[in-house]
Amino acid sequence: MRAPKRRAAPTASMIAHCNRTLLGFAAAYLALLPTNAATFVHSLTFGVAGACAVVVYALTVRHPATRIPLAGAVVLAPLFAWAAWSTASLAWSIDVPYSRGQLSREVFDSLLAIFIFYMAAYNARALRVLVTSALLSLAALGIVAMSMDWQGVFDPALYHNGVGPWSTWLVLVAPLLFLLVAPKPAGFGRHAVPLSVAGILLLAIIVLARMTDNRIVWIALAAVFAAASIVGALRWRAHLSRAPARFVLPLLALLLVLSVAFVDSLRERANLYYRDSTLAQTLENDPRLALWEHLREKIGERPWTGYGFGRRILADSMSRELDNPLLTHAHNLFASQWLQTGLVGMLAYVAILAGLAWRFGQFVRSRDEALAVAGLAGLALIVGWVTKNLTDDFLFRSNAKEFWALSAMLLGYGMRRRRKSVTGTGSGP
Repeated sequence: MRAPKRRAAPTASMIAHCNRTLLGFAAAYLALLPTNAATFVHSLTFGVAGACAVVVYALTVRHPATRIPLAGAVVLAPLFAWAAWSTASLAWSIDVPYSRGQLSREVFDSLLAIFIFYMAAYNARALRVLVTSALLSLAALGIVAMSMDWQGVFDPALYHNGVGPWSTWLVLVAPLLFLLVAPKPAGFGRHAVPLSVAGILLLAIIVLARMTDNRIVWIALAAVFAAASIVGALRWRAHLSRAPARFVLPLLALLLVLSVAFVDSLRERANLYYRDSTLAQTLENDPRLALWEHLREKIGERPWTGYGFGRRILADSMSRELDNPLLTHAHNLFASQWLQTGLVGMLAYVAILAGLAWRFGQFVRSRDEALAVAGLAGLALIVGWVTKNLTDDFLFRSNAKEFWALSAMLLGYGMRRRRKSVTGTGSGP
């Protein structure tokens, strides 16, 4: 009897070709994420990148030499628990058609985005391509925004998805500046060109954030750079002890600038909406305080299950009861999850963030410098994301995909790099 033929392993050239195709479409999609223009190309790149990711996974999963390491139960278990519980909320949702549509966009599409970018960051070069794509998008859309502002016609909703999503996106891409100035292979090298580009982009982020008149963006940006500085100081203590001024003085200068910008935005808002009011009174008059008090009652009515998936699940009743058409969702990421999917869903989401932080923390503690840099950027990303969402809920549309994509690409690269540093195997630097 003839023995069954063994399935031949895919050739390295076949995998490399599929990886490059996946990377190209993933990078294009990442560049288009922060804009609401070119929606057809946006959808096309997402769909093709998803198909390419499936092909790459199918080619690599059957053979130990090419199999891609998974993120582990610490990340995957809460992620799938959150997705499953959110889907289960259809059974008790107060608006089933709305929840069904939101699940398609915010859960299933997000899972696909995670899969795409985890697969796309197959080595350091791929990571640098993705970082370049996101930062080029920042530069291009920044130029558009500044040009519109100089002409007196800046409208964040026109090309930038609105003030809130645009300011949140600035916070999400800020940690990529650390990869820009980091040594190779994870970074671009500590040379004049990447350092200069990083400085220009940092200045652009500050200018663009000021244009939004958003307040929490300054606290979130400060949290990003403070978290990265603390993690870096702990990880590279020897460098800090030899030249503390190189680490401390730039951070203090940046935090001072961000603090001045924050106070200035508060003062401008007070003059615009609350004439003859102090800064303290401006904060006290924030309508979100009444909203959050109202949310306590709403959450108390359905503490375990929530009202059904979708951040605007109670939009009509909330805006009517609070007599404010702008108060249509929770304006806090964790309260929003609790309102939608109950305590179970909220804790599952918190566990996702904790799992990501744990993995990135492992990367930072590694002796591998490139892995540590990826972990530092990942921790800064989570800190910025959580801080920005304390007064709003941007786990929605483009911002949600951006957070998932950046987290997944840092995690995907890190897990491959971690395996290589442990076993000596991998797919290149």
